[in-house]
Order: sequence, then structure tokens, then C-alpha cells
Amino acid sequence: MHLSRRLNRSLAPPDMVSVNVTLRCNLKCTMCTTCYDEANELSTDEIKSIIDQTALMGVQIFNPLGGEPFVRKDMEELLAYACRRDFYITVTTNGTLITPKRAEELARIPTDRLHFNVSLDGPRDIHDQIRGPGQFDRALRGYDAIREADVRAGNPPRKILANTIIHRQNVTALPAFLDQQAERGFDGVQLLNLFRHGKGEPDDIAGLWFFHDDLPALEELVEELVRRVDGQGRSGYRILNPVQDLRYIPPYYRDELEPLEAPCWSGWKELYINADGQAIMCDGQLEFLKGTFGDVRQQTLRQIWQSPELRERRRVVKSCSTPCMQNCYLRRPSDSARKILKGAASLALDEVRQQVRRRRSRAQGLDLPQGVLTLELSDTAPWLGPAHRTARRHFDDLVSDSPSPIERCYADPFAFYDYRNRGYLKFDRGFMGFEVVRAVVEDLQAAQIRFGTLHLSWRGEPLLHPEFASVLRYLLEQLERTAVFGELRLETDGRLLNTEIADIASFHGTVPQTWVIRGEGIDPFQDDVLRNVDYLLHVRKAAQRVVASWTVEEELDPHYFVETWAPRLQHPWRVAGRLPDQGDGLWFRRTDHDHFQANRQARRRLEDVAEILAIPCDSGDESLPRRCPGALATPVVSWDGKVTLCPWDRALSNKVGEVTSDRFSRIWTQEPAVLEARREARSKGIPGGELCRDCHFVYSPNYRQAAPGELEG
Repeated sequence: MHLSRRLNRSLAPPDMVSVNVTLRCNLKCTMCTTCYDEANELSTDEIKSIIDQTALMGVQIFNPLGGEPFVRKDMEELLAYACRRDFYITVTTNGTLITPKRAEELARIPTDRLHFNVSLDGPRDIHDQIRGPGQFDRALRGYDAIREADVRAGNPPRKILANTIIHRQNVTALPAFLDQQAERGFDGVQLLNLFRHGKGEPDDIAGLWFFHDDLPALEELVEELVRRVDGQGRSGYRILNPVQDLRYIPPYYRDELEPLEAPCWSGWKELYINADGQAIMCDGQLEFLKGTFGDVRQQTLRQIWQSPELRERRRVVKSCSTPCMQNCYLRRPSDSARKILKGAASLALDEVRQQVRRRRSRAQGLDLPQGVLTLELSDTAPWLGPAHRTARRHFDDLVSDSPSPIERCYADPFAFYDYRNRGYLKFDRGFMGFEVVRAVVEDLQAAQIRFGTLHLSWRGEPLLHPEFASVLRYLLEQLERTAVFGELRLETDGRLLNTEIADIASFHGTVPQTWVIRGEGIDPFQDDVLRNVDYLLHVRKAAQRVVASWTVEEELDPHYFVETWAPRLQHPWRVAGRLPDQGDGLWFRRTDHDHFQANRQARRRLEDVAEILAIPCDSGDESLPRRCPGALATPVVSWDGKVTLCPWDRALSNKVGEVTSDRFSRIWTQEPAVLEARREARSKGIPGGELCRDCHFVYSPNYRQAAPGELEG
């Protein structure tokens, strides 16, 4: 970014794309000069296109602005769409147009994705003097509507801040007003200054601007705010402004701000689109509408970002001397060349230190490159068949209270969020808590235990988890930052695979991922599944592979399966038996049973398919000695935190501990039952547990084989 500014070239994408979704407003605030009717306002589809282009540019922040955004009747639709595209959104609103009905729509958007800033300019009389009679109560009714809708939907608390301008009318009442915000349940406040338009001292702005005689009261207020910031904790109601930003306020009104060492980054950090589709930025005189340089109706965002017109506008910014609130998001002291270079050197040194730590941890920790840790996000699934009766029964219980058929969610996977938020689905059992996932991962990191694979499937469908998108994002972020797992493997039937999930996977596309799509049992919904998987295939990165899987039961037309999936995948292999380590493929799997005769029949069915397709086959050779790697490399954590050593132990009869009351690392490295199972596996080839004595699963190609020497010593 620094080099982009130095050379006046777009060598990096912007940090954010901001869009005035409207410039209309239902209020006439005394200090506002930016709201007006725009006849040529961007349409719903045009804003969705901007959102799509923002995501494709790799920009991580989409910032909807106004006017009053909720003047638009489609605002809920736009916010939901942006959140599905993996953006976290904060909307600033006056709150007066958020009715209970609109709040109910907003409650369907995950609370970690959508936050609000409600504009409150002071206590009731001061706020209404600025914004109109009765508007203070209307704003709070909008705030209450959001809170109440989230409660009805069973959502966790949503972050809602107050946006409060510091001005001459509220300077003495502000501390008590902030206390009232905290009592009302606001999470905090973002304090703002009045905007300076152009050079020179502005007009009185309806009695709000601070002049010379008002500055002592302002300085006293700032010191009180600084005291509060210094004393506030990490949780509860908080003032979001850093202390240094607060101290800039009095000199801002005195017009005494010294130019910062940092340059202004308008035109480099932000791409700003106005409500009529024109790209705008500061013209050097704090007039944005005079700084137009492109139009989204005629150009793509990339074309605008690379345009000669933008380069010309940037030249103006580089020579700008107009006084403004210089420590804003476009002008930070940390952006100075000296500090950037210092920071880069620090980052490089930190990376060297991290590499040293990783090498030391490899020597000191427990490294299981062939190990597979399974986390069961759900024991519930819509799958049919004798092997899945329990998972299907749990699924029937999950949807039993729904007034609408669950099949609607297969045609529109985002409807699943609607069902979740409306309380149609009973998530009272069968789903691993997010806190359990975090506890296991953080414990492994602290104990320096590394598994080659993190497997997110066992007895059920992981995408049924009510927080799956958040869990997936967290795990992929951890895999990016640490070496605790080598790859993520996930099995799903694809019915609930929506674009948000696919985009999260793609965004973290440097993390090796294997997406196994279960082909059996989806015939009535195959078109929906193929649509969902096609999007995943479209957005995935090189480190992500997709495997179409079919468990061979009594009936199967292997040619139809190949014809359906092979054209979608990249140079797919075709294998019967054991999952290869690399690339896309078509994977035919055998079933597994308790009785050797049933397993023999399963092997024959798999071998028949391999013969029909003339493909390699590993059906499981039961003439070899049994050698079980379970106690050394394949632990499973069930949805309720129970730990077993083998994925064949579906009834958890050989449970060795629980992560809800103990640390996984201690169970894995110190639990006597685990150590005894390892000793027996090394001496006899298989542990002595009741389930293990007659186990044939060690022969199955669905289970990883013991590596040479793994059971030695």
C-alpha cells in the first residue's frame, strides 16, 4: 500500500469499499449537508453486483452508508446478501425506521455478521432539537425492536453502539448521557466531531459548533472522556475512541492541528461509490461530490481502481493542506513511511522468531503427521439406510416442530438460517458447542500436539450445526496461523452447502482442504446438491480438493455416477476402496459391518464396481494380521465431548475421557486407559477392549492403516 502511494499506482486493492446506498433521509438534521433525493439511485441488483465485485477483488470490508440506509425498502435484503458473501457489516442508522417487522428480518442475519450504530445526539430534548420532535423516542424504539427480535429468534446478543456527536449543546450533559446509554444496554459509543466543510471557520451550524469561548468546557469534557477510557475494561459498555483521538478534538476546533507525519490515504485505502453509481473522493477541499472519477454503471470496480482519473485525484490528495480531523481512518500516525518500515522490520523479526519456535516445538511436541482427529459437530443426519438409522431418527426429532418442510432448505440453503432463527429446529442435543471446539484446538496448540488431519464428520451431517459457518471460519483461521493440523477434511451430502460456506472455504484457500461429497441418498435433491457443489468448485483455490463419494450398497449404476460428477472435477482419479491423498476424484466406498460374512459381501460388491469401471480396488484384505492404529493416531471427540480412540466405536463403549471436564491433551498423553490401549496395540496388534476383540474395521479401506513401524517401540 505504501508503494502504491509512492508510485501513484494501484498495486494493492483498497482496504474497504464504501457505498452510499442512498442519500435520502426521513429526517432533517440541523447539521447535515449530505442528504438529498437522488433520482438515479443504485438498484438492488447494482448494489449486489458491487458486493460481488468487492469480494472478488479480495477486499475484506464492505461499508454501506447513507443518508438513512433504511429509507431503502430492500435494505434487509442487501445486508443479508453482503453477510452471505462473507462480509462483516456495521450499519449506521437513525433508528426511526426499524419497525418490529423489519427487526424480525434483521434477526435472521447472524449476530456476529451484522452490527448497528444508532445515532443519538444527546438526551431527549437536545436530540429532538437537532433531529425533530419525537425522534429520540422513535430511535430508541428501533433499538429496542432489534434487541427484542434477536431475543425471540434465540440469537446471542448483537453488538449495537451509539454514534454520538460532541457539540456545543451536549458538552455538559454528555457524561450523564453516556451513563444512560450503558443502562439502556448499548455496548458502547463512537464519539464524533462535527464535520468541517472546506477551508476556514465554518458557520455556527445551528448553535452546535465550538468557538473560542466554548473550548474550556470542551477541554474539560475531553479530560473526563480520557479518564473513562483509561479506566474501562475489555467488556461492558466502552468508549471506542482511542485516547489520542480524543485529545485531537480541541485543537481540531481551534484549527491548530499540526500536519501528521502520516499522509492522507484517501484514494488508496478506500473506494467510495455514491448513490448514483459515481466513484467519489475528497477533492482537497473536503468536498467529495466534486471529486468524481468513475461510474460503476460504465466500469467495473477494478477498472475504476486502475483508472487514470483516480491517479489524477490522488495527486491532489498528495498535495492537500486543508485542515481536517487528521487522525481518521484515512490518516493514521502508524501509516507514516518511517513507522511502516519499522513495522515491516518488526514483522520480519517476529516471523523469524515464529519459525524458531515452530522448529523447537516440532522437536519438543508430539507430531502425528498421519494422525486423524475427528470432531463430531453433529450426530444428526437426513441420510437413509440401515447404517444411519440413529442419525436419521435424531434428524426427525430435529425437524419435528417445524411448521414448514425442511426440504425448502435444500432448494435454498440460506433458508436453514431462517429456520434456525425462528426456532423451527430443536438444537437441544446432538451438536458440539463452539466453546468445545475452541477448547480442544487451543489445548492442542498449548500442548504442541499436531495431527495431520482434522476430520469434521462422524455419525452426522456437520452442516446441520447451527454455527457451522462460524466454526469453519475459526478452524481455517487457526490452521492458517498454526501448524496444529495439516489439513481439514469434511464430509457432507451438500444439501445445506450455501455460498457463504463456500466463500469462507475459498477465502482461506491456502489451507489444504478435502471436501468429500456423499453421493448416496440425495437422488430427490441431486439438482440442488449439484448447484451448491458447482459454486464451491467455482470459487475454490488450489489447496482445496473435492471428492465425490459413493458408498456401494445393493444397487448402484456406477456409470451414471461417473457421468454426473467426472465433468465437474479437475482431472479426477477413480478409485474403489481407499481415499487417495491428492487431487479431485470419484471414490467408491464399501460398507462396514460387525460380522465377517457381511463384510465379505461388502468387499465383493466393491470389487464388482471396480471391475465394471476397470479401476483400482482395495477392498480390505482380512487375511493379514490385525494392526490397529487407533490408540496412537485416530481419536474421536463426540458432540457431547466424549473421547474414544476409534471411529468404529459409534456407541462410545470404549470411552477414555471427556473434554468437557478434562483437557484433551492430558487424556491423549496421560490417561491410563489410553496408555494401556497403546501398550496392547504395540504388543498384540490390537487393544484388549471388548469392542476391539472381534473388530474387523482395522481391515477396512475406510480406516487408515497403521504406518510401518508405527506400532513398534
